[in-house]
Amino acid sequence: MKLMLRVQLVIAEEPKKVLPNVKVSLYDRDWKSEDDLLGTEVTDAKGEIFFEFDEKKYKDAEDGPDWRIESLPDLYVNVHDGQDQVVYSTRDVVERDKFPKLLVVPIPRAVVEQHKLG
Repeated sequence: MKLMLRVQLVIAEEPKKVLPNVKVSLYDRDWKSEDDLLGTEVTDAKGEIFFEFDEKKYKDAEDGPDWRIESLPDLYVNVHDGQDQVVYSTRDVVERDKFPKLLVVPIPRAVVEQHKLG
């Protein structure tokens, strides 16, 4: 089963202001094992990335025997600066088994300015 998702980075205080040319890694958070990397891309002029992946990228033992029914990937992003350091993550605010078609990630202005994102 293939899954598709768009991620968009915006400035938290100005949600209509997007962040182009920012490297983002998409992960499935696992609660008992190592998190699964689903992809890494750079945002386009609209501050968006399109990710496509199949269940092999996130399916593991903690998804249970009926994982197709019970579990979707628990998505979060890591945002990287120009030196490839993670400067912002949504790992601590993951919603379990939620899979939106568009995941909008508001980045605090202080982080954007400090790390010269976008």
